[in-house]
Amino acid sequence: MLNEFLNSVSEKIFSNKKLLYFLILANFIGALYGFIFYYGARLLSTPLHLWIFVPDCPLFSLFMSLTFLLILLKKESSLLFFFSLVGALKYGFWTVFVLTFFNDFYFTPEKTFMYAVLLIAHIFLFAESFLLVKKIKFKFYYLLPTLLFFLANDFSDYFLGTHPPIPLDELNFMFYLTLISSLFFILLAFILVNFKGKKFSSHQHLF
Repeated sequence: MLNEFLNSVSEKIFSNKKLLYFLILANFIGALYGFIFYYGARLLSTPLHLWIFVPDCPLFSLFMSLTFLLILLKKESSLLFFFSLVGALKYGFWTVFVLTFFNDFYFTPEKTFMYAVLLIAHIFLFAESFLLVKKIKFKFYYLLPTLLFFLANDFSDYFLGTHPPIPLDELNFMFYLTLISSLFFILLAFILVNFKGKKFSSHQHLF
């Protein structure tokens, strides 16, 4: 039943250019906001070679924008789609969980509106990731680069200090939450794309 629902929703959205344009634009705007306003100062104080590990959520919002653009152009990259699926699942869930679990830390009077908007945006990021499931023609070698990237990101965040704003007295908890999230959502993405219904896409694959 879930397969049929995802298939139906995906087909309706991917056949509607206006909705695709909306998804492309919404994710791109979210990525720009994150890169410039939320992580801008952090990026400037971080060594250049670690920049890829700093703006976690904006990075995958940008990847989601790119995936929807490829779908609009009737081109596909299952590796990119799988990588984006894992990242959107992980950081969508992680952010919503952390913002609600540590709401006293984030929802201060001067920042309540900003984090309320970010909370909604990350629910959207998590939900839209499921649209990619039906578009992915999975190959097992996708697991290695995906696993290596997310483990490297987690190592950088908690051993090299590139983590987002979090309660520092909960650093150990956050590390284990992040590591478990990486492993869980890679496994979940693997299950989703390998136990799905009939693939409906016949678009050209880039790789």
